[in-house]
Amino acid sequence: MRATSIALHSSTSEEPITFSLRDADPTAQYMIRTIAGLDAEEITPRYYATGMNTKPKFYSFKLRPREIVMRIVLKPRFNLDESYGDVRDELYRLISASRTGTITLQIYSGTTLVGQLEGHINRFESVVFTQLPEVQITILCPDPMIKAINPVIMEPQELTNFNPVIIPDSLSTAPHGFHMHIQFTSPSIMFMIQDREADPEWEFRVVPAGGFLAGDVLHLSTDFAENHLFIDRSGTIIHLVDKVQPGSLWPIIFPGSNEFWISEVSDGIFLFDWIDLEYYPAYWGV
Repeated sequence: MRATSIALHSSTSEEPITFSLRDADPTAQYMIRTIAGLDAEEITPRYYATGMNTKPKFYSFKLRPREIVMRIVLKPRFNLDESYGDVRDELYRLISASRTGTITLQIYSGTTLVGQLEGHINRFESVVFTQLPEVQITILCPDPMIKAINPVIMEPQELTNFNPVIIPDSLSTAPHGFHMHIQFTSPSIMFMIQDREADPEWEFRVVPAGGFLAGDVLHLSTDFAENHLFIDRSGTIIHLVDKVQPGSLWPIIFPGSNEFWISEVSDGIFLFDWIDLEYYPAYWGV
């Protein structure tokens, strides 16, 4: 990901503060001296099937919570009678204006918004008695992924359990979750997703009490901190997280081409409509 500037937001009602990473604006009140934490500091592999007599199998990657440290030079507009304290206070106000405590860091390539991170300020250090006063801000991001602003939405399509679902992702540089809605057009006792090509042993199985009924709409999200699984049955919400079978792994999308087999168990040929699938491209770092 190519980055030329970063904008710091605290709420929709406040003007963001933009920091150039390439050509410093001589009229700007703030200038980035250094910024750390926008790379993938430590990538940890995840494994499954790690029993005593079972060979560990690689599943995915994960990052630790991201910590971004920004050293910011204060540049008052002395011609407007601004002081270093005035500029520093404006930065304080931007941060404290958030009603949720969340800070959004938006990353631009030129004028294009390419990704964003969310976190909260856990440290604000101010060096006052120096020739060039600075502040150092530390932002802790529990979700370390840099995500695109706009989702990729796949066209609805009719599916059977005889054809795989191909999900291309040519933008991401990191594995990530997705949101999917499926409508059942016939009863089924089980719903299952497999990646038969990459790993035939991997599967995600859901067996609800009483099975699925025709007309049920299954809602599945595998995004970080947004995992949910439930069906909407004529307006009644039935949660199914506790019906995920032991040994199941929540499906995710990897950069490149992904091939999912979606199937069920019923008395006849199963046919369902894929209402939609969408995901936000994800990036490990800048």
